[in-house]
Amino acid sequence: MGSQVDILFSGTGYFTEIMLGDIAATAKSPLRIVIGGRNPVRMKWLVDACQSRATIYGTSATFESVHLDSSSPEALAEPLSKLRPRVVVQSASIQSPWRVDNGESRWSDLVASAGFGSTIAFHTLLAWRMASALEMLGLDSHFVNTCYPDGVNQVLAAAGKPLTTGVGNVGIFPALIGGRLPVEQRADLRVLGHHRHLVEWRKPVGTRGGKPVRAWLGDEEIADTEAITRDIQLPYRDLNLISGASAVPVLLALAGEGRRRAHVPGPQGRPGGYPVMVDRDGVTLDLPKGLTEHEAIAWNRQFEDADGVSVKEGRVVYAEHTQEALRAHDPDIANGFAVTEVEDAAAAIGALRERLGG
Repeated sequence: MGSQVDILFSGTGYFTEIMLGDIAATAKSPLRIVIGGRNPVRMKWLVDACQSRATIYGTSATFESVHLDSSSPEALAEPLSKLRPRVVVQSASIQSPWRVDNGESRWSDLVASAGFGSTIAFHTLLAWRMASALEMLGLDSHFVNTCYPDGVNQVLAAAGKPLTTGVGNVGIFPALIGGRLPVEQRADLRVLGHHRHLVEWRKPVGTRGGKPVRAWLGDEEIADTEAITRDIQLPYRDLNLISGASAVPVLLALAGEGRRRAHVPGPQGRPGGYPVMVDRDGVTLDLPKGLTEHEAIAWNRQFEDADGVSVKEGRVVYAEHTQEALRAHDPDIANGFAVTEVEDAAAAIGALRERLGG
């Protein structure tokens, strides 16, 4: 089988494509990367494209593919036991984030009114199965979830599943703010931000609501991040060009390419996104002086109501407006679910989505 797998990707979508392409161009060591999924034509193309990019940029990362059946933890266990990856990246969900709140179906309309958090069971399901498979095998892989990690990672952590961090989301904000700063200041930038900020930054210029992201240069807080960024309107799907790229330094550090500062959502299951330090041993918070972990977590939690969901005392709890929107279709779904009931919760809301034409 060759050397140990350094990074295994579960999923072959656009976000994965961005991460893979950037790893092929920037890896500094002969990493072995495996792309896992169900579509052999898509996987073959990604392997060929990444091998080509590695050739173009003169890197020594290598790429291959493997069939992954995500229908259950047991189905995932066999390939995982053979590959024994250092890092596993979950980048597939049973709900595309680009097919919600777009006005194209009654399901989409429901998500628009209920909030993105109403889809948390969908985004948790495949991550739950992968984490359960890693747990079953006793592998010490770093598990990285890309699917709504601000919320999903709380579910996984509350259920005691293996988890290192999320990637994406908050990584967009330091990249964009840093792009407005002098080059010599960028390395000292630290940002706090939540998934909810992505929703606000996609709105037309001048119409954002709620509190802005917080940012520091070293330990000195920037007084007005809106003044730096208010002209930015994030595109919908194409924001992955930044979000996916922000994941790459994290994955390379976890795979052993040295210690790096980064920004990640859901580290060890915390709500929202944080500045961190990353190396092969994992992820640790890198907060500015004067800001405690408790304060940072509390600041991020204030955005959960607008997103529509939080995790409390072992349960997924929907915000009041989310409960109201869901209750009109299914009172049982509106009651939320225990963090150990992901499979049943996803099946229930899946049936609702089907009824609404999602």
